[in-house]
Amino acid sequence: MRIVFFLIVLLCLHITLSFGQVQYATKLMEYRPAPGQHINKSPGLPANAESILNGAANPGMMVSLGSWGGYIVLGFDAPVQNHPDNPYGVDFTVFGNPFLGSSEPGIVQVMKDENGNGKADDTWYELRGSDHFLSTTKTNYTLTYTNPKAKADVPWTDSEGNSGVVVYMKAFHPQAHYPMATHFPLINQDSYGFTGTLLKSRTTEGSIVVNDQFDYGYVDNKPIKRGVSMDIPDNPYTLDVVEGCGGDAFDISWAVDKDGAYVELDEIDFIRIYTGVSQNAGAIGEVSTDVCGVALVKPDNTLTGNRHVIVCNQPENVGTYPVQKVYKWYKDYTFPFEAHVLTGGKKNANQQIRWESSNPIVASIDAEGRFTGHQIGKTILTCYWLQDNSISRSFEIEIVDDVPTAISAVEKLDVNVYPNPATDIIYVEGITQACVSIYSATGVLLKEFQNYDSGKPITVGELPKGVYLLRIKSGDQHKTLRFLKR
Repeated sequence: MRIVFFLIVLLCLHITLSFGQVQYATKLMEYRPAPGQHINKSPGLPANAESILNGAANPGMMVSLGSWGGYIVLGFDAPVQNHPDNPYGVDFTVFGNPFLGSSEPGIVQVMKDENGNGKADDTWYELRGSDHFLSTTKTNYTLTYTNPKAKADVPWTDSEGNSGVVVYMKAFHPQAHYPMATHFPLINQDSYGFTGTLLKSRTTEGSIVVNDQFDYGYVDNKPIKRGVSMDIPDNPYTLDVVEGCGGDAFDISWAVDKDGAYVELDEIDFIRIYTGVSQNAGAIGEVSTDVCGVALVKPDNTLTGNRHVIVCNQPENVGTYPVQKVYKWYKDYTFPFEAHVLTGGKKNANQQIRWESSNPIVASIDAEGRFTGHQIGKTILTCYWLQDNSISRSFEIEIVDDVPTAISAVEKLDVNVYPNPATDIIYVEGITQACVSIYSATGVLLKEFQNYDSGKPITVGELPKGVYLLRIKSGDQHKTLRFLKR
């Protein structure tokens, strides 16, 4: 009898301890990175992908996904419930390796094992983060990488006719950046590609490179908060407050199908995380999502909080050290702010908002969100939700002259664009291995070309008639030119 009683006590103790333990992703289904400076060495090896299982944010436990599209697929011991009692409605948290000024966003997709075979071979649904609501986000985007068969830049082409390279970071990472067959035997050694959603980069370069933080809904975006159990999540809708363990919390109810329609999922069995931007960040190399683990949320209906939020695009960060949440825009130019009111991660029926500039002499904004710089100085720009003024967003914005750097630096870059006016093709002369970007007159990035050399044709025939900005960056020198498209 004593033995039976003792066994019952042990069984109850085991159940109690198991119930109290944090639950993590436990299965590696697939690891398919894109090229990058960390691939073919730690943290870009299959062993690194295995290391993030059964825990999260442990020292040295991290995997790199490489450039845009590179992904990892993870599974769990049991289905992840879309539980009604989960705090703030979120169901799991993904931990990355971000810090202030270094967020490298990864997009999350989820899958339910509908056919019950234990494989990730059913339908993927994407979780809509904040920037999925912005017009600058591109869906059904495809990018293909070509193996240079050498320790060199990795060329890429995309579905929009653009081309560029993943820069070879020889000084710090001398290994080949294209995934090698010895580590990744299933990756084609001539070329391979990815299709998915492309987020507009928030990388800017001032005196330092800043990969600015996104609002919410992306991996490797917000840092962990130590000392808090990893099953107590952060509220994703309070953007600058950390109530729980930090990291990036996700709600299965954000799931949409390939056409952008919401789907109802009671549970999921697999998640896929992929790098969401295609961006060379200068001296620090390509933007690449890092993953340090996935923890499930513990149901607790006593943890409640605000679920309304305004998500916005934003101008460039000023890019100074220490990193600040201060942005810059240009005198005599207009930036088209875009704002959406969300409730529980979905658009609220009431989208009425009001914009306000604290210093309209320096910069003003109209009811449509068109923000114009008038003179050098600073202003605080605030967006209010008319239904509840406590729901707002504010940006400190510095208005600078109409070129991105000091005049002395600009004058050193002697370049020209021709023909101007143009109809179908333009050329830039006086540069080699430069970054050339075309913006609309309101500041929307339309095209970008990496490693551009003088004389290469740039097609502009598809652009509507009007005035465009051509921004050229070569090393630490910049210049902005205007051209007319007829």
